[in-house]
Amino acid sequence: MAQANSGIVEFIIDLITSLDLIFTSPRDFFSSIFGGVGGGGFLSDIWQTVIVIFIILDTIFLVAFIFTFIAALKFRPNLKPSKKSVEKVLTLKDEILKERWDNIVKKIEVGTPDAIKVALIDADKLVDDSLKKLGLEGEHMADRLATLFSQDLRSLDNLWKAHKIRNNLVHNPEFEITLRQARKTLDYYRDFLREIRLLE
Repeated sequence: MAQANSGIVEFIIDLITSLDLIFTSPRDFFSSIFGGVGGGGFLSDIWQTVIVIFIILDTIFLVAFIFTFIAALKFRPNLKPSKKSVEKVLTLKDEILKERWDNIVKKIEVGTPDAIKVALIDADKLVDDSLKKLGLEGEHMADRLATLFSQDLRSLDNLWKAHKIRNNLVHNPEFEITLRQARKTLDYYRDFLREIRLLE
């Protein structure tokens, strides 16, 4: 009876030791199993081979991830207009831009609802054309504006307001705007063009 109890105690101790080894050092646990079977050779060699295979696979996956990440950097959008682009617009298009802007100002001063609507739509189009020439990408003007940050451009928030007013004029037949509001909206467009140095 005493021997039976002693055997049970030893079994429990061995079991606790094994569980502790599994959670604290699983590699040592499996190495002790494989290394102690078959005269200490065959299964141990298999275990070492499996470890080497997993190390090789991990290395391959890591290299593939780094390669993919580097390749993806080529498609990262350019969020800021380059100085070269700005200079190109200024040297080649400044007179055309100024003429378009002067025509917009003349239209809005007519003061009729139709003239105001056309003037603000043209101003919005002028700014959008400038964004395109600066190299900003996107399907719509809102997409191009979304690539800019108000921390870099003080006039950006007001430009968003002007663009929303333009959208209301185009898509909402009941939307009305006074001449005073239209002039203020036009100032938003002017401030943005001045900040990016396309208007004086």
